[in-house]
Amino acid sequence: MKKSTFIGNFVAWVVVCAASIAFLAWYHLTDPDTVLAATDSPVVQTGMVLAAPLLLFGMGVIIGLLLLWFKHILMGRGARLACRVVAVLSLVFILLAAVPVVVPAAAESFLGPAVIVVYVTMAAPILIMMLGLAYALGCAGVDTSKRGPFAKYLPDDEKDGRAS
Repeated sequence: MKKSTFIGNFVAWVVVCAASIAFLAWYHLTDPDTVLAATDSPVVQTGMVLAAPLLLFGMGVIIGLLLLWFKHILMGRGARLACRVVAVLSLVFILLAAVPVVVPAAAESFLGPAVIVVYVTMAAPILIMMLGLAYALGCAGVDTSKRGPFAKYLPDDEKDGRAS
């Protein structure tokens, strides 16, 4: 993994986790009457739906990035692409849970993702962390020793400077 990829992703996900922790701390530690008065705000409603899932996803990403960085784990192109696709689709699904808050007219259409995300966050939080780990694995370096049966058609990684 390139150093810039690691630092960029690490800093971004630490910021997301810090914001989620700050919201959850405010939500759970503030006077209930104050929180109830603030729930009319779309920002607070979005935080109520997304803070916990994004925190779990971010924790999985951070753990995965640290594991990749310190253990120098490399992956094949296909596995890396599969991890990236699964992680991005799951992240989009998590973000779809906030659509009913932002666009109240679409609340009925997007109620399914909201219910699934909230239920999975409560019932199986490790699943969301594993999806975050898949995101981190999608950022891994490429293992050039196992290029597969079509290696003669692929560009040379060392020559092009793409080896990580």
